[in-house]
Amino acid sequence: MPRLNSPSIFPHFDIIVVGSGAAGLYAALCLPVHLRVALVTKNTINMGSSNYAQGGIAAAIDPADNPILHLEDTLKAGVGLCDQEAVRFMVDNAARAIAHLVEMGVAFDRKGKKLAMTLEAAHSHPRVLHSADTTGRAIIDTLVIEAQERPNI
Repeated sequence: MPRLNSPSIFPHFDIIVVGSGAAGLYAALCLPVHLRVALVTKNTINMGSSNYAQGGIAAAIDPADNPILHLEDTLKAGVGLCDQEAVRFMVDNAARAIAHLVEMGVAFDRKGKKLAMTLEAAHSHPRVLHSADTTGRAIIDTLVIEAQERPNI
């Protein structure tokens, strides 16, 4: 099967993912490996804006925190502009997504053996994870490597 950036292309795909930023790459990697996945990008695979995201990624993973508090903080910060169902989905799945990213090898900052979390912006608990000052790059680099190892993408 062809690799990313390969000149040979499948005659058909089961799924087409548009965009090779963090969301597109992660979506492609979450699909079953028996599906043929086309990952469409406007540029080269690692040139999207996700590379330039310096901020962190939030998840209620500390035992003193929980998704309900994360939901409340996000809705409050969104001053009525957030889709509550979308935010609920995000906060309910954030811890699992972070665990998956760590499992894939994203090098989030640590305090000892635990993931380091900071208190930022409208968050009421420390829940923002970073990878130095280049969190986006760390996530993209890891996702690109994972995607390149998948023969179905």
